[in-house]
Amino acid sequence: MTKISQLSDIGGNLAPDDEFVIRDVSDASTPNKKVTASGFFVVASSLGITGFDNITAGTVAEGTQIKAYASGLSGYAETTISGIPSARTTISGYYENASGVASGVFYPVVTQVDIGTAPNEVPLAGMLGELAFLNYPFVRGGSSTATSGTIIIDTDLYERFNYTASIATGVTVQVQNLTNGKEVQVYVRNTNATARPVYFEASTTTSGFAGVNLAAGNPVGAPSASGITLSGSTGTALVWIGNIDGTIVGGAS
Repeated sequence: MTKISQLSDIGGNLAPDDEFVIRDVSDASTPNKKVTASGFFVVASSLGITGFDNITAGTVAEGTQIKAYASGLSGYAETTISGIPSARTTISGYYENASGVASGVFYPVVTQVDIGTAPNEVPLAGMLGELAFLNYPFVRGGSSTATSGTIIIDTDLYERFNYTASIATGVTVQVQNLTNGKEVQVYVRNTNATARPVYFEASTTTSGFAGVNLAAGNPVGAPSASGITLSGSTGTALVWIGNIDGTIVGGAS
């Protein structure tokens, strides 16, 4: 018989089907039994034995699974809903939320320890003062090449608009949803060889449009007009229309 001290050390290179000899004291007739390495790990994990390369307890499909690794704090407790992982808590204390789909990405959840004003922290509105309520200037642009009819510019969508076309007949530009404080700049260009008029109307909603009193750029102080005439081929103008304290005004240059 070989002594235990004479056996070679297999180390951590255990295969799931490697076997251990177990003495079953409840079976007097055939006490010697065997258990596989994978089965031994399941028993060990239920007993709270640690130090193995990978111990798994529970079944993901049934709700939770816990994995512990001998390499350090890299285990986690995972919660599933209908077999799909929804959240997990890592051994190192971080809580992560999944994207809600099978094999989804887990994203760290912000906790109180992450709140603050340091470069690696998330500030609260109260920590920012007036900066918390500032809107960063963001300009959205649109365009149209329609040769006739009505050109709709929705200020809920655009702050800049490019209307360049070979205008066949007179065009009306209607600026809608121009509520107090909103504005839009419109670049207009006629590529038709014949001079064409363009008229400008505005409304605080999507109906009830009225002509905009455009201030003339040249000469300054000239009577206002609700339309401009673009010369042939290269006729160009830049028109600003805005709502100032409830009054819709504009200018052309």
